[in-house]
Amino acid sequence: MAEGLRVVIRTPHALELDVTARSLRVLTESGQVGLRRGMEPVVLAVEAGLVVIRTDEGIRFVGAAGGLLSCDGRQATLFTPLAVTGEDPAAIATALDQALAEPGSELALRTTLDRLEGRILTELRHRSASRPRGPADQ
Repeated sequence: MAEGLRVVIRTPHALELDVTARSLRVLTESGQVGLRRGMEPVVLAVEAGLVVIRTDEGIRFVGAAGGLLSCDGRQATLFTPLAVTGEDPAAIATALDQALAEPGSELALRTTLDRLEGRILTELRHRSASRPRGPADQ
């Protein structure tokens, strides 16, 4: 599928997933948000929960501990402190719960998420400052 949405999921320690998808669905504070190739650019605060990725091969799931998602219409990148991938939502939920239950994990996740948010905001400011300005921007 050459015209799909590239979906990248990154944690501070690894590239967890890099696939081409038909669609992606994430949980936000206001509910489920669907993303597809060609959509308007968006940055979303993603809640902890199940990310659903529809590919030509089927449905893939990712349990994510929240994070920030940036999508430019061609690529959606989720920056999350913790991600568990698989094909069985129940097994993913169990693995995610176990990882989050480890002593000190909540503080480490919050610290990592704060750093990721800072990096994303810096990148967004840099992109905004470097884009050409048109008549509508003046």
